[in-house]
Amino acid sequence: MRFGVAVNNLGGVTQSDLLVSLAQRVEALEYDSLWVSDHVVMPVEIESRYPYNSRGVLGISSDENVLEPFTTLTFLAASTRRLRLGISVLVLPYRHPVLNAKMVATLDILSDGRTILGAGVGWMKEEFDALDADYLHRGQVTDEHIKIFKALCTQDAPSFQGKHYQVNGIKFLPKPVQKPHPPVWVGGFTPRAVHRAATLGDGWHVVRMRPHEVARGRDVVHQVRSEHGLKRDGFQISIRTTAEVTDTPLGDGRTPLTGTPEQILDDVRRYQEAGVEHVILGPRGSGYEEAVRTVERFANDVIPKV
Repeated sequence: MRFGVAVNNLGGVTQSDLLVSLAQRVEALEYDSLWVSDHVVMPVEIESRYPYNSRGVLGISSDENVLEPFTTLTFLAASTRRLRLGISVLVLPYRHPVLNAKMVATLDILSDGRTILGAGVGWMKEEFDALDADYLHRGQVTDEHIKIFKALCTQDAPSFQGKHYQVNGIKFLPKPVQKPHPPVWVGGFTPRAVHRAATLGDGWHVVRMRPHEVARGRDVVHQVRSEHGLKRDGFQISIRTTAEVTDTPLGDGRTPLTGTPEQILDDVRRYQEAGVEHVILGPRGSGYEEAVRTVERFANDVIPKV
């Protein structure tokens, strides 16, 4: 089991010195990875349902700060040496696939091969509209993005002919450090997303799912990969979820990875049984102090017992 930490670049820590301090603390505590989220702008009014909590509401207002993910990760890459660097998840349809691939490759080169591409279709129609991106066909567009990314990373003369994009007559240099390309961990929990992860991804990345839900998805992933003649070896299942370490036990309504170290350790073991190999902590609260307190307690009180 590997562990990472999500930096709250949406409405959270935006001061450069605190970001560096947090990233270096995470690395010193021997976590495996550092993650950011992807939004570009925050619409004033959002009617789209947020899919990752029961209220269906994103807990960020349009008055809060949003840091662009690639710039943030590249900045933090220069301040760390070992941490893997990931986006949970990059909304592929927001940008052109060649631009996405160039940014991922550049980050991989400048970080000496530490990039993980978390990839997803997105959910907020209002942000799609603001960016003049294709919301209606975002699933098809995402599939083509992933295929183009792999072609650009692996082919000397990249070529792709799709419904939404055509790529020909270009060179894509330099290639990423990781071969054949940085790993693509596909996000989402719908049947289409799970199928996309199984057939196009190097991993399945989920958000705030409970262990039994992950186990059901794992079985589907393995079945689909088997049907397509794809191996299980090397395919990663990862989860990002809220984390909070408390001194007193939380009740039955708690979310996994919140509560006492004993409660959290039980959650981690159940995630292991469900096939999860990489857990990404989203420290509860938006501030620097809360994040440091959570990652330190988790590193000291939970990870050594896993």
